Amino acid sequence: MDLVVNISGTNGNIQISLSPKSAGDIEDSSGSLVFPFYNDNFVMTFHMKRKGWEFPAGTREEGETPLECAKRESFEEAGAILKNVKALGYYTVNNGDKKLKYAIYKAEIDRFEPKPSWSETDLVKLFTELPEDISYQDDVYKIVLNHIKSTEGKM
Repeated sequence: MDLVVNISGTNGNIQISLSPKSAGDIEDSSGSLVFPFYNDNFVMTFHMKRKGWEFPAGTREEGETPLECAKRESFEEAGAILKNVKALGYYTVNNGDKKLKYAIYKAEIDRFEPKPSWSETDLVKLFTELPEDISYQDDVYKIVLNHIKSTEGKM
């Protein structure tokens, strides 16, 4: 199922593109967003500075692929070691001055390890529904989770 959604977000206009075709168009992404699952629950982390729950995400480092970024961010923010990582597509944020593109992945967590002591996140928690106090109130999380549920029949 192909899905393209345009929404207004905190940091600019957002376009979400989820489809097999857009999943193959992520190599030029500037970062990655991961929806990690563990025992049929999704895993989120509490970001101390933004005072809200988030999925692991971040900007690519030099020489890093979007997939490598997704795996690194999941470990740094949640202590999660991923398996069965699947590209779902991407989203772009356009605030007029610049346009950022983030690859979107769904993954299973193989196991948890201790997060680095310098991690910018605090708690790691399993959820079956999005909590109210998420960092970004722009519906990206809700749209992607609904897409996962509708295409895979579970969440």
